[in-house]
Amino acid sequence: MTDGAPRVLLVEDEEAIAQGLLVNFRRKGWLGTLAVDGDEGLDLASKNRFDLIVLDVRLPTIDGFEVCQRLRSAGDLTPILMLTAKNQPDDVVYGLKLGADDYVTKPFDLAELLARVEGLIRRSGWSRAVTEIAKGSSAEGDRFEFGEFWIDFGSWQAAALNGPAELSRKEIAVMRVFANRPGQVVSRRELLAEVWGLPDHPNTRVVDNVILSLRKAFEESSLRPRHIHNVRGVGYRFEV
Repeated sequence: MTDGAPRVLLVEDEEAIAQGLLVNFRRKGWLGTLAVDGDEGLDLASKNRFDLIVLDVRLPTIDGFEVCQRLRSAGDLTPILMLTAKNQPDDVVYGLKLGADDYVTKPFDLAELLARVEGLIRRSGWSRAVTEIAKGSSAEGDRFEFGEFWIDFGSWQAAALNGPAELSRKEIAVMRVFANRPGQVVSRRELLAEVWGLPDHPNTRVVDNVILSLRKAFEESSLRPRHIHNVRGVGYRFEV
């Protein structure tokens, strides 16, 4: 492992699960750091830079939901993969609403979990690279303009229908794909792969939800969109 290896914070109190994951992280070339309760997880996250946080929901001291909420409230946008109980589907919805990026249910398939981790690390690296490029480039290079709207990929700020707005991480990532491929059909599977790192995930609804949010920001009419068009049975086409 090198100094440039991805850094993963694992917040998990079950020793067998934690040690098994840390071993597999090392095999992948990732630097794993363990926290055994919510307080320790928050402390480590606030004092160190991580590329990803794998966060169990059921934790001593404070639970994973509160950890996620506090991190997001503090402006920490490190990707979070939550580990939830299989018999608690509401945990998934609640975690995503609080700002988690993805989830895996326990008991989990190791190969699936590692694939999800890898995808989120890749997205984290992409996001950081975009930010670094933005810091060193001109305002014109950071800004994508279409119609009367614009998006700044460095600051995540935008001029939207109802005035200034700040886009979410996923909204920015989807718009980056569209900006790079104007006039081209982009499938839902491609968006899942490029934005979520989940090319084979069966549920494409998460893509449609982000598109719906973007249309609310930039389309006067969802029935007659000017920029983000449906391509039936495939995905979307963006017109400048």
